[in-house]
Amino acid sequence: MANILDGKKVAKELREELAEEISAAGDALSLAVLFDPKDDGSRLYVGMKQRAAAKVGIETKDFEVSPGQTTQDAIAMVEKLNADDSVNGILVQAPLPEGIDDAAVFAAVAPEKDVDGLGVTNQGRLFANEKGSYPVAATPKGVMTLLDRYGLDVAGKTAVVVGRSQLFGRPMAALLLNANATVSIAHRYTSKEVLDDMLAKADIIVCGVGKPNFIRGEQIKAGAIVIDVGMNLVDGKACGDVNQEEAMAKASWLTPVPGGVGPMTIATLLESTRQAALEQKALK
Repeated sequence: MANILDGKKVAKELREELAEEISAAGDALSLAVLFDPKDDGSRLYVGMKQRAAAKVGIETKDFEVSPGQTTQDAIAMVEKLNADDSVNGILVQAPLPEGIDDAAVFAAVAPEKDVDGLGVTNQGRLFANEKGSYPVAATPKGVMTLLDRYGLDVAGKTAVVVGRSQLFGRPMAALLLNANATVSIAHRYTSKEVLDDMLAKADIIVCGVGKPNFIRGEQIKAGAIVIDVGMNLVDGKACGDVNQEEAMAKASWLTPVPGGVGPMTIATLLESTRQAALEQKALK
């Protein structure tokens, strides 16, 4: 029976620690969020981040990128925020409306305000394993923090990341590699035969493909650590990409859905906003 990696509990601890730091410092912090107001998922996520930010003392400023606007329109919004000293962090909530190049908008965010670590400068730092402090994509960093809080060392372990997106898979693989795991990446073009073979050898599985029951218990190595990054709705209920019931019988540690990676993502984003503000203050 797997032990639970309780992201909800750890995220609450992180937010409480952060709220104390912000209150003690007495600084006014703000996070600007660009999002598509017509996208139900984006509205939901933005609302969750707004509420969490308010609880720790971070003001959020919303900027709607509406259908019909262009990539250049979104970049112009970002450039204005880059120049605004009252804004400490900028979050681009993907996906933006159809026709807008999300990656180009990520790249336009000033590196020092790129709190989700999705711009080319900060991603380059991550893949170069540069030392020092810089933002890293919130979901993968949240996964690493969760593992660390439970004392689970990835060094020397065989890890498989299922997913290769800029938001999750690529930075997740880089973080695990930088922490001395041996890492492989699978994706939609990986054949089932090859994926099965990869998973059967994996000490750590991190999956985020957006497909319910994509990973079944029979594919999991006994004693593996399973991190379920997926968030899907089936018959009105939230579920991940891993069959939780089957995984419980095989894994040594498992993140629940909901209550696993999701809360860690938001807490990590808030931490990155605080860190960005500290570094901006130091430069003044």
